[in-house]
Amino acid sequence: MMKILITILFLAAQAHLVFSQKLTISGTVRDAANGELLVGATIADSLSQTGVQTNAYGFFSLEIPSPDHPVKISFVGYTPLYINNLTKHKFPLDIKLAQSNLLKEVTVKEIRNSDALIGSLSIPMDKIKSMPALLGEVDVLKALSLTPGVSTGTEGSAGLYIRGGTPDQNLILLDEVPVYNVTHLGGFFSVFNPNSLKSVDLYKSAFPARYGGRLASVIDLTMKDGNNQKFGGEAGIGILNQSLTLEGPIVKNKASFIVSGRVSTLGLSALLQPKKPSGYGETRKYRFYDLNAKLNYQINKTDQIYLSFYNGFDRFTYGEWSANSGRETETSLGNNWGNTTATLRYSKVLSQKLFARFILLYSKYTSEFNNEFEDINPNRDPVRLYRNTNAGVTDLGSKIQFDYFASNRVNLQFGLDATRHSFSPFVTKSNYSGSQESSGAGKLPATQLDFYADADINLTSNLRFNPGFRYSLYNVNNQTFWNPEPRLGLNWSLPANWALKGGYAIMNQYVHLLTNNGFGFGYDAWLPSTDKVTPSRSAQISIGLYKTFPRQGLEFSLEGYSKRMKNLIDYPDGTNFTGLLAESWDDIVIKNGAGRVQGIEMMLSKTTGRFNGWISYTLSKSERKFTEINDGAWFPMKYDRRHHIAATANYEIGKKWKLSASFVYQTGHAVTLPEGALITENSGGPRFIYDKRNNGRMPAFHRLDIGASKSLITPGKRKAELRFGLYNVYNRNNPLYLDMKTERKNYTPTAISIKQVSFFPILPYIGYTLKF
Repeated sequence: MMKILITILFLAAQAHLVFSQKLTISGTVRDAANGELLVGATIADSLSQTGVQTNAYGFFSLEIPSPDHPVKISFVGYTPLYINNLTKHKFPLDIKLAQSNLLKEVTVKEIRNSDALIGSLSIPMDKIKSMPALLGEVDVLKALSLTPGVSTGTEGSAGLYIRGGTPDQNLILLDEVPVYNVTHLGGFFSVFNPNSLKSVDLYKSAFPARYGGRLASVIDLTMKDGNNQKFGGEAGIGILNQSLTLEGPIVKNKASFIVSGRVSTLGLSALLQPKKPSGYGETRKYRFYDLNAKLNYQINKTDQIYLSFYNGFDRFTYGEWSANSGRETETSLGNNWGNTTATLRYSKVLSQKLFARFILLYSKYTSEFNNEFEDINPNRDPVRLYRNTNAGVTDLGSKIQFDYFASNRVNLQFGLDATRHSFSPFVTKSNYSGSQESSGAGKLPATQLDFYADADINLTSNLRFNPGFRYSLYNVNNQTFWNPEPRLGLNWSLPANWALKGGYAIMNQYVHLLTNNGFGFGYDAWLPSTDKVTPSRSAQISIGLYKTFPRQGLEFSLEGYSKRMKNLIDYPDGTNFTGLLAESWDDIVIKNGAGRVQGIEMMLSKTTGRFNGWISYTLSKSERKFTEINDGAWFPMKYDRRHHIAATANYEIGKKWKLSASFVYQTGHAVTLPEGALITENSGGPRFIYDKRNNGRMPAFHRLDIGASKSLITPGKRKAELRFGLYNVYNRNNPLYLDMKTERKNYTPTAISIKQVSFFPILPYIGYTLKF
């Protein structure tokens, strides 16, 4: 490890000496209208064409040969700004760019695709908001599922399967804090409110060393800072929820806030299911909410404080009741789950070349399974029985991170992360006869320390080198795991706007997700690695070819990758983790599995003009191998989808109308089908005989969605937007699951039939947003 770090620092020092310039300028870049920091803005010497980009906090550092050289500051969708006579300015600069609608003048270079790491992607929030969606519910994660290498599970699911991984192998961060469960409504859409978000970045290949802890991908979401110029907001009404966003200055130009929340409309459905004095009935109650809040205060030009908060919760209850002659009985089953996160960040410009941030973080996830029975009989004492099983994880952590801009050709990032985890697997309370409580007894503490160093080195004007290294320590139950994680990225700019990129990364995952295979939406449990279930590990290598067509606003990419995984887990058939376990979980799961994934991804996108969008294609294969499954032979991972095609299109008609459409096709996922069944005349049902895991395929999945939006001006001179569209335009019966039925003749079982069950037909949606 030390040799690698010394080599990186030596290269940085040498490059700094060789390319040292006469004048260093630094500062931040903001949106002039609302004060939002602009991430990825370009600052360039107009004469030498040497440039840099702002970091995640809008900060930059640039060396120029002479103060007489004019500097150009630009960002996609904003009017470029030129600064002359730099000796007259005090540093750090506070630069503000004005928004512009001259999209045709935007060049591809400013979109950063030519400079980005292989396998990374960023979709502007305005593009995400314009996409048609299920019941009009705009979803960041579902927008990502329309890009190469990213697919979904069953119809309506918000879980992402990225390059052969599973949803629990995605590290999803909201303002630097991990979010463990990212789904509302059992997975129909995610917990991330698009009205509160500024940016979303996806990494699926050459992961920067500052990220770790998952095998498949990193999805980094950043919340808006809030408008520090004027008060405003928006209110929205949709089929699934109602939303309200407020933002404005606390101290103009220095401090601002944003608060954004959503409440489910579905909770009103309980009013349509009243209980009656007599009879039998069923009740289904579902409600959710989420709340995002953020405060930031710019102490001075070099110091700023941010405080972010998120809380969201889902509650689902299914009940059966009966009432007769004064006696009432009710049985209910339910799932409750939710997240709470908080981040306190302090950023400081230590010098013209050194930027630092200090972070405290908190994350809590809880998942509950409830079972209750109540019997009220006027002739005896009432009976009330309950069982509550709770699983969760709480994180307390801190981060210290530094960006050192050694020169225009060399940037360094390094830091230290420390996290204290507290896992609560299957904590149970019950008054059932014979049951045993385990309240608080099963908590598992764990400690994680990570050190990382990243370098961005321009060896020549055409060759960029991104070495990185992460070293992690994970301690649980007196068991310590030490793991090095080397990273490497290469970017070679070729003539005629071609680029060749490569990447290599090793990742380790110290947590495992146990998901309920029976009843329920969101009941699952996160658990740490142990001496029996060791950390999972992946190694991925990728290579890509890219081409830009600046005049046409087109970009083309072709990427190939190969990934190997080890120490994976799986479940024996029929495993259910909602009850009390006779054995420890790490004795139940199947361990020491291997995985192998290969794929090719292509994407053609148009980024400018009134008509824009992209089309992508993925050819991939994902397999697993366990000694206890399939006699140790390789078998397809459940959501292995050999082919995946996705396309999006947006078209602006004048200044008021926007049309959008999206199409997706993906090979049906793998499913385990019985080889046969034993049927006897006196049996209550067939006994299925299984041989191979995932030996069949569901029918292919494909769907077309269309949408439109119109900008309005209300009688009160407020801006508003009306959205409407159709989900599943041609009413495709996409499979949700397969139902096996026993066919009978004269009450005698004769055969087994397999019926496809679908859920979402063609669905219209409408929504209205008022801005103020």
